[in-house]
Amino acid sequence: MNKVVQKVGVGISTVAIMVASFAMPAMAANNGTDHFGPFAGSSTDGGSCGAPWANDTFNRFFSVHDNGDGTFNVTEDFKDGTFTTIGPVSPSKCETTDSHHGTTVLAGITGSLQGSESGTVSSGTYNPNGCSAIGADCTTTAGFIAAVFGPTASFNVTSFNFEYNSSDQSLIYHHWSDKYNTGQGVEQFIGDIANQ
Repeated sequence: MNKVVQKVGVGISTVAIMVASFAMPAMAANNGTDHFGPFAGSSTDGGSCGAPWANDTFNRFFSVHDNGDGTFNVTEDFKDGTFTTIGPVSPSKCETTDSHHGTTVLAGITGSLQGSESGTVSSGTYNPNGCSAIGADCTTTAGFIAAVFGPTASFNVTSFNFEYNSSDQSLIYHHWSDKYNTGQGVEQFIGDIANQ
């Protein structure tokens, strides 16, 4: 996944047709948080070198909480995820603070992934039925923000945590973690998915 650690503006160029059965209406919870999903998604995943290392598939789930000041906390969960490596660079090859990593990964290695990211949406108008609108595409983060908060909304990611595991016996490293928190101010790569 292309994780973002900066403020992201959602432009109106994100256009796709969404199958009506994909859209699950928001469900209001007792604590004032609305839940959306699942939305099937896929993405190329970037590693510590900035190069793609795997193709991911997953289900996206979103939670939206009104902060009462015109902003909203949004949490996006990635569940039922899988990855397939594309090689040759392992995801942690360019990591400099964790010595427990390799350099290369063969194409075709499979494994599981799960993760979440959280942040704040501002400069938008909340429409909990936005994913049901004709032309809405809630299968991407940018598409969800545009559909539910409008094309002028921005999503400032404050933290994320993604975990990857593979039981493939050809690997010397079977677990990789990609984390970010604004309190730490730096993205952390721990471990690796690597053959060498």
